Amino acid sequence: MSDTPKGFDEIRCLDAPLATRLAAYVRYLETANVDVSEIYRAIIKRLVDSGAGAQAPAVGTALPDFLLPDSDGRLHGLSDMVSRGPVVISFNRGHWCSFCRLELLALAEVHGAIAERGATLVSIMPEVATEVTRLRAGLSLPFPVLTDIDNGYALSCGLMVSLGPVLREYFLGRGTDLARFQRNDGWFVPIPATFVVGAGRRILGRFVDPDFTRRMAPEELLDFLPEIA
Repeated sequence: MSDTPKGFDEIRCLDAPLATRLAAYVRYLETANVDVSEIYRAIIKRLVDSGAGAQAPAVGTALPDFLLPDSDGRLHGLSDMVSRGPVVISFNRGHWCSFCRLELLALAEVHGAIAERGATLVSIMPEVATEVTRLRAGLSLPFPVLTDIDNGYALSCGLMVSLGPVLREYFLGRGTDLARFQRNDGWFVPIPATFVVGAGRRILGRFVDPDFTRRMAPEELLDFLPEIA
C-alpha cells in the first residue's frame, strides 16, 4: 500500500474535525514517507496550475445524470434518487487513498444526520466491486459506494485527472497497481469532490478542489440539507 497503516489508524481515531485529521495525515507523510509527500505536492501543484476542476458543474446547475452499480451489482440512478429527496455525492480516488478513507469515515459519522434530513449519501470511485466491497467492510461504511468504471461519469462532470507517470512508477514499485483495482491501465482518478443535489438534479452546494488533501467538512454539507420538521 501507499502509506503506513499505523499512522492512518492513529489519525482516524482522533477526536477532531475532518480538516484536522487530514492536516495531521499530511504532516505524517512529510516525516514518515518523504518521497510520496513530495510527489503529492508536485501533483497538486500541476493540477492547481492547470485549472483542474474548473469545468465542474456549478451551484444552481444540473449535475449530469448517472446509472452506476454498487458492490452488489444494484444500479443507482441519480434522477431516481433525487425524486425521493436530496442526494449527497462524494467522489473519491480509491481505497488506496488515505485522504479518501478519512473523508469516508467522517461521512459515516454524519450518515445518520443526513438520513434524518431525508437525504441519501453515496460515494463514487473508479474501482471494481471486489475492491469496493473490501473498502466498505474495512471501514464499516453504512452507505453505498458506486463504481464509475473508466471514470466515465467523473469525466462528464469535469473531474477526471491523471495521476502522472512519477506516482505510477513509485506505486508500482511498492505493489500498488491501480490497473488491478480499476481494470484500466490509464491511472486516471476523479478530483475528490462533494455535491449536494436536490430536485431536478440541481446542485445546492458543492466542494471541488484539485488539492486532494482538502475535503468538504461534513457539518458544512449538512447546512445544505433542510431539517425535516
